This record gives sequence, structure tokens and C-alpha cells, in this order.
Amino acid sequence: MSKNLISVLAAVAVVVLSGCDLFKGQQPYAPTVQEISVVLKDGQIIPARMTIKAGKVRFVVKNQGTIDHGFEVEGGGIEEEIDPFSPGQTRSLELELASGTYEVYCQVPGHKELGMKGELIVKP
Repeated sequence: MSKNLISVLAAVAVVVLSGCDLFKGQQPYAPTVQEISVVLKDGQIIPARMTIKAGKVRFVVKNQGTIDHGFEVEGGGIEEEIDPFSPGQTRSLELELASGTYEVYCQVPGHKELGMKGELIVKP
């Protein structure tokens, strides 16, 4: 065996046997979560058009209206919602979205027809 190979094996053995944590202080990998702030007002969703990258997204939705509102994301086989909640409150919804176009809206009967809708574009 060559001297260099013996030196390398000895160094590896020292690291392994000493219990040295080579990754100490490093955070484990966590996928990035995109966060979008959404405001619900009577008759509108702000922003009405959103563009994000495919992957994890967290919608932080605040009801600034005078009545209960909800928030739903629909498209690409997904239909997820935040149940209607009271004015002044904030709720969140976390999803994994593939590229495509999604509709967002308030699912309280009649609210979507009054303009509480928008478009979410998810790019690859």
C-alpha cells in the first residue's frame, strides 16, 4: 500500500472514530416556501393577479372586509380553501403547486360573482 493511501485512510479513521460532526452548525435542507400576502375586501381580492414559481407556497390571507370571506385556490386538480372567517382576522393556507394557471376566489355564495376572484399563474 502506498504511503499516501495509508495517510488518507488514517485521516478518515481519525474523523470517524473521533465522532467529529462535520456538519455542526449547518441547518438541514428545507425547501423554500414562497409567501404571498392576500387581502380580502368586500367585492375584491388584492392582488387580483399573482405570479409565482412552482413549489411550496403559503398564502397569508387577511379579511379587511366588513363581512365574512373565504379564500379558495382551484385548478390543476387542486381545490383547497380557507373556510370563511371574520373581518380583521388572518388565516394561512400552504400548498404545493405545479406550473399552470389557477383561479383564486371567495367561496361565500355570490362573492365570486361580485368580483372576489383572481388569477394565480405558476411558472416552472
